Amino acid sequence: MKNKGTIYYIVVHTVNLILLGVIGFLAFFSVVNISPNKNLTSGMIAFVTLVFLTAMWAINYWFQVKKRKWIPPIAGTALFIAITLLILDVGIPFFYDVFIR
Repeated sequence: MKNKGTIYYIVVHTVNLILLGVIGFLAFFSVVNISPNKNLTSGMIAFVTLVFLTAMWAINYWFQVKKRKWIPPIAGTALFIAITLLILDVGIPFFYDVFIR
């Protein structure tokens, strides 16, 4: 029984470290801007997006550790990826069109 809990925590921590790495990867490339047309508003949109993704990740991680069942890591990770792709594909271009153009 003790081994089952250990495997659960290893899986949860590994999956969440990968998700946190993806957020860090996005943060790095949103900070490094090589284009000559730098805009303060686009930087603010990237910052708000990263804060939202980090807060969503923290809530997901806390819920997975608190519940200690196998469904929250699977469902939480799938929802996190779906919401992240929705924000990156739909949300950022929408906010860019509203605030910058």
